[in-house]
Amino acid sequence: MSWLQDPAGAAPLVRDLVRDYCTVYLALLEQSNRLNRDRSLSYNVLHALMGEAMRKGVFWRLKDTAHHLFRRTLQPGDRIGDADNGEIEGAFVDWCVGFSFHECAKLREDAFQIQHYACRLLQLRRSGSLAWEMSSTLASMTDQTAESCRREMNRILHVLRSGMPFMIRYLAQAPENCCLARWLATDAERVKKAFGHLYPGLVRALYGDNPEHMFTMAASDLLDCGRIQAARDILKEARDDGRIDADGIALLFALERSPADGSVCPFTGRPGTLGKKHPARQNAT
Repeated sequence: MSWLQDPAGAAPLVRDLVRDYCTVYLALLEQSNRLNRDRSLSYNVLHALMGEAMRKGVFWRLKDTAHHLFRRTLQPGDRIGDADNGEIEGAFVDWCVGFSFHECAKLREDAFQIQHYACRLLQLRRSGSLAWEMSSTLASMTDQTAESCRREMNRILHVLRSGMPFMIRYLAQAPENCCLARWLATDAERVKKAFGHLYPGLVRALYGDNPEHMFTMAASDLLDCGRIQAARDILKEARDDGRIDADGIALLFALERSPADGSVCPFTGRPGTLGKKHPARQNAT
């Protein structure tokens, strides 16, 4: 069953998708800045980002997540996007992730060439006048590989940036994803850095005209994990910053009335279920 039939079951995967997308984009952006500044790339960073089949890096896991959520075989005459369920947006997110992943595999190999073979060639050429003359036909290889790196990096970042509006449109289908809200609330600076000027649109797609609801949803996820004090803290911070909605105020009020040790929590985490007892505790009474 795909997430389109079971969106609640895919909530952690959707969170992982957005989190890893930001992680990959920011890591590659940093390497792009290094390439422009120092004319070099870190093979080790790119290798860790990609990983291997038996030890996958974050980019590989991102590709697998996107494929799991969105990939399906299209038959001749198939149409997607007619229904307003995020399928076409998800398909484009998957394409952007997959294309960038394989482009990054080429970038990693070019980074290896520059880091090892370009330096070795330079050492050999400087070993004497004969070596310098003999290697004249190879001298341009280093510059050509560096230029390939720049082209590949530009393509990757362009595709990942182009995928962000698709991601935002797709996330409009997930306004009740509490674990995504928790990550957005607790790692806001990284999200803002990755999405840049698109960040307000991301929040608006999820929470409409009530962006404060993100913190209520985040607290709900913490409660579902049994982290009552952490839920209190995130709501208090939101209240102090003036970023709390009515549901968040009600939830914080109920939390502050509960025992400090968290031994009793007479409500579930979801905002719409304040005052409802957990089934296990109902059976016990």
